[in-house]
Amino acid sequence: MRRKYNKYTSIGDRLPFIAVFLIIGLAVIFMLVFKSKFPMVFFSGGEIQNEEQQHESYSIYISSPSDKRVFSLINENETIPIIIESKDIENLEYKLKLVINDENTIKVFSSPPYEYNWKPKEPGEYILIANLVDNNDIVISGSNEVSFTIKYLSETIETIARSPEIEEKKQRALENSGYRAQNGPPIFSFKCYSPPVIDGILEEWQIYDRAPISNPTIKKENFTSIADCSGVIYTCWDDLNFYFAVQIKDDVFRQTFIGNQINNGDSVTLVFDTDLPGDLNIPFYNSDDFHIDFSPGNFSGIQPEAFVYFPSKSPEGIEIKSGKIEDGFIIEASIPWENFVNFSPRDMDVFGFTASIFDTDELESTELVVSSSKQFEINNVILLGSLVLIDAGELTAGQEENDEGQT
Repeated sequence: MRRKYNKYTSIGDRLPFIAVFLIIGLAVIFMLVFKSKFPMVFFSGGEIQNEEQQHESYSIYISSPSDKRVFSLINENETIPIIIESKDIENLEYKLKLVINDENTIKVFSSPPYEYNWKPKEPGEYILIANLVDNNDIVISGSNEVSFTIKYLSETIETIARSPEIEEKKQRALENSGYRAQNGPPIFSFKCYSPPVIDGILEEWQIYDRAPISNPTIKKENFTSIADCSGVIYTCWDDLNFYFAVQIKDDVFRQTFIGNQINNGDSVTLVFDTDLPGDLNIPFYNSDDFHIDFSPGNFSGIQPEAFVYFPSKSPEGIEIKSGKIEDGFIIEASIPWENFVNFSPRDMDVFGFTASIFDTDELESTELVVSSSKQFEINNVILLGSLVLIDAGELTAGQEENDEGQT
């Protein structure tokens, strides 16, 4: 017997089918929304990209500076190294534009290598991006964004607090000298009643003031940071000698020269003008000026030595030692005052003085000179900083603490 089927069905009968189609539709919508929020690898069973994989996903990639980096700079002459890696854009007739904070173009490249040492004008937070642009300045492609912060550390003479009487004496010495304040703060050199041992070790110098040697002065276009080349100098004196110790930070050490050629390698130069009032407007060397070069040797076959560049003569009784340290080297020396013609040291004397570090790196001659004064040129004494001789009695670690307590 044939069964009869009702050709009409109620809404209740269709409800399961409606529910299935509704679930499928919602699932499709959900997948589309979810897909737009997450990378494709999520759906392919892969892992979310790490930094290296993200690097590969860009045809233009800023590899230096790294994102979120904080730069602590000493002065406005230091630069930020920018390196851009690329693929498949070198043969395109487009330009690569470096943009800071979405508005300031700091460099435009027409061809590789895409490297640039950027000199910031002020501290702050920066965002860097590299854009590939056509001849109409329309952006074709962009790099990753890199944010970084620039801070400036104070660059000052590190003076130890002394007694009020000594501080007053220092000021009186400057007031009566007419020293060149525009060339940088003066260095105060204290009389020593127990001379330092010249051994290439800095331990006993901590009771004296120290001054930075970090101003790029010659070939300063090669200066990038104080990690490349910089130093600090300690000084003191007595009736017989001038003493100094310099700790140099140098990322690449090279010294292969001797004699009158030592400043072609890594070395230190001191220039003195012992008649500052008489030479305020005289740029060239004369009989009261002295230029002496010091080499650390090469810590192998070449020994430390000094050479009197001006006036040209053999050094008399100069004692010099050097020491190799992890990130550079140390030079320590004593210079008999008899090398300085017609000059005897006196308390509160003020004279022209600049200490400079000559850096070579891998070149056959000087690549860069950094100095204690803001400017420095060989044979130009008008640019020298100042050194002040102060007799403050015998300085000891205990007296230093007492002096600090009185100020």
